[in-house]
Amino acid sequence: MGHYFDELVQTIKALRDPETGCPWDLSQDHHSLTPYLLEECYELFNSLLKDDFDETKEELGDVLLQVLLHSQLANEKNRFSIEDVCKNLNLKMIRRHPHVFNGDNKVSIEQLHINWEKIKKQEGKQDNSLLKKKYLNNPSLVAAYKIGKKTHELKFDWDNAQEVIKQLESEIEELKHAIENNPKEVEEEMGDVLFSAAQVSRHLGFHPEENLNKANHKFHRRFTRMGEISDKDFLDLSMSEKEKLWSAVKDEERK
Repeated sequence: MGHYFDELVQTIKALRDPETGCPWDLSQDHHSLTPYLLEECYELFNSLLKDDFDETKEELGDVLLQVLLHSQLANEKNRFSIEDVCKNLNLKMIRRHPHVFNGDNKVSIEQLHINWEKIKKQEGKQDNSLLKKKYLNNPSLVAAYKIGKKTHELKFDWDNAQEVIKQLESEIEELKHAIENNPKEVEEEMGDVLFSAAQVSRHLGFHPEENLNKANHKFHRRFTRMGEISDKDFLDLSMSEKEKLWSAVKDEERK
């Protein structure tokens, strides 16, 4: 394991060599790489949902590539190295799991949560605010879900899904009004619609990120199939012909 990891670190270093490295890799910085990190994490997420372990192995490597690239960039500026990253993580895992490394793992899950918060407080990393800022570090749909879960624990929530659906309908009406009367408010109202939709999903027992992910895959599958069964170039089809193809694809799936 150590041999292959060391080789990989050297490969990334070679890609960033000012004289012989790759022009694309040399042109990157922490900010330009950020979209790729998000993309690779989502691809890993999708592979896990599919239980495709060959794909998961590859996607884990792609995520690791991003970690190594950011570490190499920092190392070039004498900020930190991949060794520092590994050392910090290892020490943190040991520090936060005394029940494992002190030989006392006979502890309840509830007590583990209590201990975890105590340790984070000792580290000076505990957020004592009513609604922790860490939720905002997630992708927006995930953040909406986590915010809703936390406010539910704090007893600030709708009683059932039907009440949230009414709220969603109200937000949609406000969006319609903004579109017709106040364009400056459209973006904010659209956000309220999406936030409320995420809470409907939560109340129905689903995670909105997984809901939307499945909907994206369903649309992609159906749209791709439309192209496969069409006897014309897709751009040459009229809207009515496209709608017929869409209906035909849906009928196929029902059968």
